[in-house]
Amino acid sequence: MASYTQISLQDAEEILKLYGRSRVLKCTPLSLGISNSNYRVDLENEVVLLKISNDKNQEQLADEQAILVYLKERNYPYSLKPHPLKDGKFIYNYGQYFGVLYPFVQGIPPGPSDYTCQEVGRAIAELHSIKHDSQKLKTLRGHEAVGFGPIEILDYTISSSCPADFKAIFHQLFPDKLSGFNDAKFETGVIHGDLYYDNTLFDHNKISTVLDFEQAGIGEYILDLGISISGTCLEKGRIITPLVNSYLVGYESVRPLNTNELKFLDQAIILGLLSISLWRIKRFKERNLNPLMENSYQDLLVRAQNYFEMKKQEL
Repeated sequence: MASYTQISLQDAEEILKLYGRSRVLKCTPLSLGISNSNYRVDLENEVVLLKISNDKNQEQLADEQAILVYLKERNYPYSLKPHPLKDGKFIYNYGQYFGVLYPFVQGIPPGPSDYTCQEVGRAIAELHSIKHDSQKLKTLRGHEAVGFGPIEILDYTISSSCPADFKAIFHQLFPDKLSGFNDAKFETGVIHGDLYYDNTLFDHNKISTVLDFEQAGIGEYILDLGISISGTCLEKGRIITPLVNSYLVGYESVRPLNTNELKFLDQAIILGLLSISLWRIKRFKERNLNPLMENSYQDLLVRAQNYFEMKKQEL
């Protein structure tokens, strides 16, 4: 998406002063982000990424930064830590604008491939392997505050606002209304919530950075895995088994799946598609953030049905 908010070099200079930085040489808009306008800002001695929030409120933005700070404290190697303002906070306010400042990271967005899948699988497994501080973990938001898990999806299907096609696909793919999945006990911790391959950067053919923690929170690892596979292991818009296998090679090199997770993995992948489909409904259909994307949720419903049929044929 193109940047929504246009700022001048002088605006960037004033914002960077809040961080104790000055001498802005260049401010370049970047075509990244749905919820933010992003700028590369070149200073004399460093390059930073300036984000202006277009969709989230300041509380949501602060909750996201709390997760990123926590991940750096727990030595997760792939996330970015926001730069603090001179007062130690992480959210700047400048006129009508507010947002965050990050280090600028060089890297290349990868394409879907066996190697990409393996690297993304390894990176999310490292996220799921963090040794958590149980007290600090309690201070972080739940994934349901910003995303949609099985309970939220099920509840949505009985709401009056649920589109008929979403409801029909859900009942076709989950005739038990997720009773088995919701009764199972899954390990929880910090999850990314949207780790498609295009939310990563690669450097020298290795994953260097995981981006876009807007839907991160405390949730079930199996849901995070399903979401990530559903948007990463793709060939011509379809999830294919060889790429899923490559993904799992990378994942299980760090964190082997337990018996329960293996049992419900296919359901988690379909739930991942429904989760992001519902996110698109809320964002583009109900809130009309981008009218051109109003029915984009249907692409994910088709992908879910295709995956379901493929797995039936493999039996």
